[in-house]
Amino acid sequence: MKRFSLVALFSLLCAFPSVAQETENTAGVWTEVDVTKALPYNLSLDFGLGYRTIDWFDDSYRSDIGVGLNWKASKHWKIGAGYTFLYRKYAEETTDRTSPEQEYKYKNTSTGEKWDATEFLGAPVYTDADGVGHNFRGYNDALKNDTRVDEAFWRQKHRLYVDVSYSYKLWKTLRISVRERYQMTVVPERTISRTRTRVKTTTKYREPLYDGDSNISAYEEVTKYWQEGNVIYAQDVTDPSNLGTPVDATENWLAEHDGSYLNTIETYDHVKRSKTLHGLRSRLKLSIDKKGWNWEPYVSVEAHNSLSDAMHLDKVRASVGVDYSISRQHKVGLGYVFNHENDDDGNRNIHAIAVGYNFKF
Repeated sequence: MKRFSLVALFSLLCAFPSVAQETENTAGVWTEVDVTKALPYNLSLDFGLGYRTIDWFDDSYRSDIGVGLNWKASKHWKIGAGYTFLYRKYAEETTDRTSPEQEYKYKNTSTGEKWDATEFLGAPVYTDADGVGHNFRGYNDALKNDTRVDEAFWRQKHRLYVDVSYSYKLWKTLRISVRERYQMTVVPERTISRTRTRVKTTTKYREPLYDGDSNISAYEEVTKYWQEGNVIYAQDVTDPSNLGTPVDATENWLAEHDGSYLNTIETYDHVKRSKTLHGLRSRLKLSIDKKGWNWEPYVSVEAHNSLSDAMHLDKVRASVGVDYSISRQHKVGLGYVFNHENDDDGNRNIHAIAVGYNFKF
């Protein structure tokens, strides 16, 4: 068992290099209150309340309440199961996407009818499958920025877990504890508000000029369009050294594009779908548990692996602190927690001050 504990510790520590990447760093305070009721047959019932802040005390981001049943099977082994209700706040999230667009312009040589294609089909004349000729008239370049902002929202989580732990005391002082926990987290569907802003800048190239070998050598007119508020501006950029003065092209643009602006802003409901997550939490804890001493310093490391995502490392948590027994019934604790998360909760490092209180009766 000693060998197993050392191997487990080494495995968990090896997980830390994988979190050495650029992530958001923040800090908070984690508080927890536990009440333990001893029952017959080496059973105990636990009730817990938790509350966590982010950006120290500036914002709340999680609260939870749970109940668990534990059975001390022997001096070293303990088995537990329980349920936790979590209420988690998700910060405002912005997603940006930039996509280039290009439309090639053609004109029917007989009717003069304009035709837009998504790819270049040949120059100076393209003949389609019906034998109709089309003159190449240049192309339009467009750059579209699509920004989506999801409002901050709170979301419920329902968590069931079962775990088994083993503890062993060395030299009557050093307690080594290993715990393996399986947990299933059900996240119900949630409807939030999403705002999408589309900003489009388009540059029109028209009337290609050809050299003696029928190759395109230049364009007679190059005009750039962009929108500020509800006004669409046009600017001749044929000569980069002399761009000229932008002109209001709103009326002409709307007439040519069925009343559609370049930029649009819309707010609508977006559904965050329900999901069920399965995971394993592996924890190794070392503590000084000396008889007759009220202080119990500890250090622990825990890895959260996703069973829903091929054992992906969702979280790594390291803690150091001390518990103090005021009496047989009352215990308080103070510690520091480093929590790296890279899962559905986000990708960030949390540095937390942990404060706890436990009452046994």
